[in-house]
Amino acid sequence: MQRRRLILSLFYLLAPQGAQAAGVTSITPNPSPGIACKLNTIKIAGAGTCSGVQFNLGDGTNIVNLPGTFPLLVYHTYRSAGSYPLTAQGEGQCAGAVHASLQVIGPTITSVFPFSVIKPGGSIILQGENFGSLPGQIVIRFQGQLIGTNLENIQWGDAFAAGTIPQGISGQPDQRASIYVVASCGAVSNSITAQFTASRDLVALPFDDIGCSSTATLGNSDACQKNGSYGTPLECALSPTFGLEPGPTGFQGYHASGWGFSGEAGNDQFSGPSLKNGWGFASASSFSGDYIGTFYQPTYWFQSSVGDANPKVSVNWQADNCGLIFYYADIYISGPTGVPYQ
Repeated sequence: MQRRRLILSLFYLLAPQGAQAAGVTSITPNPSPGIACKLNTIKIAGAGTCSGVQFNLGDGTNIVNLPGTFPLLVYHTYRSAGSYPLTAQGEGQCAGAVHASLQVIGPTITSVFPFSVIKPGGSIILQGENFGSLPGQIVIRFQGQLIGTNLENIQWGDAFAAGTIPQGISGQPDQRASIYVVASCGAVSNSITAQFTASRDLVALPFDDIGCSSTATLGNSDACQKNGSYGTPLECALSPTFGLEPGPTGFQGYHASGWGFSGEAGNDQFSGPSLKNGWGFASASSFSGDYIGTFYQPTYWFQSSVGDANPKVSVNWQADNCGLIFYYADIYISGPTGVPYQ
């Protein structure tokens, strides 16, 4: 009996074994993580020779019926960063279904060089990685914009990108703007924010946008802007040809004193509208005007500092013994080109 068992055991040990079944065993991406816009290699390992393997790259691209002896190599370029599920499924007599996940990283901005000039006509220089060897785009996007503006004069490398903000950008106030790069294959980087400084306009406030008040009793002999009399002062039988007439811009006033009076003095206060969108007070022009008889040259001082959104100017004046004063000047405001101040 023991001899029979020994013979059977030897029979099974010496009998030829069946060939190993063909099948998929693993998926190995290289590099891992993958890099967008660059050629990535994915190795499908297995046993034997398969008549077909269906491989899904996870981005909507299917490679069907990859025949051959393992390992099988697939080369693919991903166009955006993300996590991609990989699946290799044997077909027919090829067994196995293997899954893996490939993390793909895209272009990444790490910093803006400190000597970048972020204004119209200025250059931006970015440092980063995985920008790609072929030139892409640098985009600046302002608040409320769905589509940004492409920079010009692009210089490009895998770890840096530089470009110039178009000189003709207008309609944008000073603000924190987003900057990002788009690689040649369309992969979009992270965005960073930087302070954008708009081009500036210098504007004289229109006459109708300026209001005034005065310490004088505004009437036939005293007026400022649209307050008081529009007629000609008749002090001391003088008939000057000027009067308070609205001009296209600026502020103005007149004051007169009769003979034998101790004269009068005061100040007129002029204020512009409340400004918005980054507009602010800039300056006022020198006085022009007509002066008759005894007077003191009017002077003004700024009640607003440069950049103040509520421009105000005060004018000191004094007329005595048939003195008449008519003065006018401009209030200037400054703000971003193409952006309304109201």
